[in-house]
Amino acid sequence: MLKVKMNKLHLAVSASLITSALSLPMVAHSAELKSTDEVEVIQVRGIRGSVVKSLNTKRYSNAIVDAVTAEDIGKFPDQNVAESLQRITGVSISRNFGEGERVSIRGTAESQNRTLLNGQAVGSADWWTNSAASRGFNYTMLPSEIVSGLEVYKSPEADIDEGSIGGTVIVRTRKPLDLEANKFAGSVLAQHSEISGETDPQLSAMYNFKTEDETFGALISLVRQQRNLRRDGIESWSWAKRDITLEDGTEYKDVYSPGGGGSAMFLQERIRTGINLAVQYRPTEQLDLTFNALDSTLEANNENQNFLWLPGYGGSQYTDVTLIENDQVGTMLVGGTLGLSPTANNILDETKVRNSEIRTKSYDLKADYQGELWLTSVHVGYTEGSGGSQADRSVGWEGNYVHSFDTSAVEDVRTTYGADPADGKNWDLGFLRYDSNDAKDDETYLQVDFTRPVDIAVFSKVKFGLKYRDHSRFNTKHTTDNRTDLGWNLADYSLSMPSDYLSGLDSDGTLRDYAITDSDKVRREGDALDWNYRVLKASTFEVEEKITAGYIKADIDVEGMRGNLGVRLVQTQQSTAAYVGESGSEVWTNDDRDYFDILPSINLAIDLDDDVLLRFSAARVMSRPDYASMTPSTSYNLETQTGSGGNPDIDPYRATQFDTGVEWYFSDAGLFSAVVFYKDIQSFLDVTPNLEIHEGVEILVNRPTNGRSGRIQGLELGYQQEILEGFGFNANYTFVDGEAKDADGNDTIIPGNSEHTVNLSTYYETDAFSTRISYNFRTGYNSGQGHGYVDDYGQVDANFTYNVNDNLALVLEAINLTDEHTFSYQEEGVQQALTGVYADGRRFVAGVRFNF
Repeated sequence: MLKVKMNKLHLAVSASLITSALSLPMVAHSAELKSTDEVEVIQVRGIRGSVVKSLNTKRYSNAIVDAVTAEDIGKFPDQNVAESLQRITGVSISRNFGEGERVSIRGTAESQNRTLLNGQAVGSADWWTNSAASRGFNYTMLPSEIVSGLEVYKSPEADIDEGSIGGTVIVRTRKPLDLEANKFAGSVLAQHSEISGETDPQLSAMYNFKTEDETFGALISLVRQQRNLRRDGIESWSWAKRDITLEDGTEYKDVYSPGGGGSAMFLQERIRTGINLAVQYRPTEQLDLTFNALDSTLEANNENQNFLWLPGYGGSQYTDVTLIENDQVGTMLVGGTLGLSPTANNILDETKVRNSEIRTKSYDLKADYQGELWLTSVHVGYTEGSGGSQADRSVGWEGNYVHSFDTSAVEDVRTTYGADPADGKNWDLGFLRYDSNDAKDDETYLQVDFTRPVDIAVFSKVKFGLKYRDHSRFNTKHTTDNRTDLGWNLADYSLSMPSDYLSGLDSDGTLRDYAITDSDKVRREGDALDWNYRVLKASTFEVEEKITAGYIKADIDVEGMRGNLGVRLVQTQQSTAAYVGESGSEVWTNDDRDYFDILPSINLAIDLDDDVLLRFSAARVMSRPDYASMTPSTSYNLETQTGSGGNPDIDPYRATQFDTGVEWYFSDAGLFSAVVFYKDIQSFLDVTPNLEIHEGVEILVNRPTNGRSGRIQGLELGYQQEILEGFGFNANYTFVDGEAKDADGNDTIIPGNSEHTVNLSTYYETDAFSTRISYNFRTGYNSGQGHGYVDDYGQVDANFTYNVNDNLALVLEAINLTDEHTFSYQEEGVQQALTGVYADGRRFVAGVRFNF
């Protein structure tokens, strides 16, 4: 007993020493993947089996980790992987078009968290032309059917890749030698989207082969999923302080006012096709070779219809305005009447018609060799995300009529027009323009790891390794001159607005009926014209990073205590390039820099009792800025007059973090946990909006600048229990308090930081059926982008499974049962500065899963 106490004291002293080292002004990174210990393969079936396996992963990890495990082969808890991640304490997601897309952990921005596929980077791109190039992973590219489990590392270990301030998500896929031979599983499902009224197929299949001697196996998974979606919305944008001059010459200075707005309807057909191949060869007990390949393609053709009001369009001026005094922004314009254009048109009915496709590829080869003492692992691979909008057609129908808008009501914009928006004869083609966007995000990596057991003091194992990564991100845009000579009239190209458009969002004064464009006809006739593309230089850039990392990690294992102690050293050589200069005289400019980070980390798990753990961790962490933030390039929309840009002089985010927690495992499926965390962030980035001139148009552009220090601190509480046999629930709560300063020492926002997050779910399961209902809620947060502050959001999801027999199950799922909508505004506390209120509607999935 005395020996145990002395060991714990020795370890506490070591913890104090490493904590002192962390407080020095070092810079740091994280690392690769956990040690590849052989573990017993557990066949997980059903909700309870998934819960137990996930708790075991958490309990026996050395770091602060949470996990989600597939309920069966090919059956993840949710259709969307991000939706499953949000049920973990401290994890929030952002949704686009009703589907989880990005993940943030512990109040950090999406790009400050990493997603790794089997411990390695995975490239991704975005289909929207104006998407800023982000390091955040796009989860719509990841089919849930190929996932066996997820691990969320909230405290780093030295062998996990650096680049996360919040945490690292490791996505695990299956190995063929771990599964039964000739295993065949899959699903035939149909998904119904309530707003679009469309029902689409969701198909998946998986087959596993392995030899009788279990030395060779191959697993192939195929996925094809289709979704026709519609999103209804009311928008405005580009809220900023402006000088307002009325037609009669009256002037108002520094008025907080919008740049425009409209009633929008977005439609998209998403077709996701994915293939995952895993090949494993284990000729001896010492050698194991594994090859994984993932190829996922998302076809995302779409159109956005929007009848706009644009102050100043065509040279028009206000004839009257409605001004109020707001405690936060001062004089605020919440309504006005716009007079006729003296020379052109003052109303724009704009349609965007896009052909979009993105693709993610990943190829990874790993070789493990177990010698007498040393386990040697070699990892080599390549990943690529590519694509964008191959054709982005801007169709501008115009007219010249007196009109007005009123934003004084929260979550609504009321408008009046001097001509009927639904009568196509009132609107002639002002312009037709073709744009395109192409991006490529790729990485080649080589990694070598060495592991061996030791018996030195409190240390039981040592692991060290080297890794080299060659990463690049390229983005280019092309545009054409406007065609203004076609003589089209909307009456010849129009369709009727759906009768249920904006149902539940509108008021008596909301525009909910206008002539919409026949996008198929525009595609046919517009594509037949001759177009001369030119590079849009302001939006073209390239980022290259050559990253060399080395680490050493020692596992701690004494009676009543375990953990690890390590350090990761990272050298980053960074090169950014973009066009710089006045429009028409831009010069391709390179900026090179390099920086070195030292990332120590310690993780301890102490047995207070047989079922109670005390955890402590401390680490130095860093994350690199978004790609679009690192160059002087600019991405903008001429019609909405909004954009975002970069700054080659910004620094990486760097922080020192501490975690202390307790976990009580009172049953196989029961847990109470509490964790307190603190992140001392030495280098925040601040986003500053400024009005810039591009192509002769005034654009509100958000650019990052180096900020001052800040902090993020919070509390995570979790409780789950099986109350009766087959009946259980899970509840967790996260509180995050963040503070940051800009370069002048003023308080500034922390993107992605929701103060409160709540997740509740309950399940009931028998041999014949299972059901689960979940509720997820997060308070408002600042997006750090043009749409500003996103309001509180909560959503209810449910699923039901009936097991016909051991091989066949009927499935019914519902997403967003309560039909919630999203609401955003330019600044927190100024709800009348609406930037968007959107309805994505409910979705229902029904069908069969099979397993033979």
